[in-house]
Amino acid sequence: MIIKVIKYENQARKILANNIIYFRLKKNWSQEDFADELGTTTTYVSNLENARRNARIDYIGHIADTLGVSIEQLFIDRPPIENHRIPRR
Repeated sequence: MIIKVIKYENQARKILANNIIYFRLKKNWSQEDFADELGTTTTYVSNLENARRNARIDYIGHIADTLGVSIEQLFIDRPPIENHRIPRR
């Protein structure tokens, strides 16, 4: 019997990053707009969206509230978002 091992390392971070982009684009927000709504910097948002930064569990709730979605929606495995640029204001 062959057992396939699935590696989940960084998978949750990548799914979260993709969903942040997905919902930010649905609101037609640039990274700058989203950073303003979150009360943070565009650098932090960029790091989240590029899965270079872990988000604290309570901050994920803040992200969900800001985007107007449930926490569960931030962890749905969706196809990758290719073009996620919206011009700055």
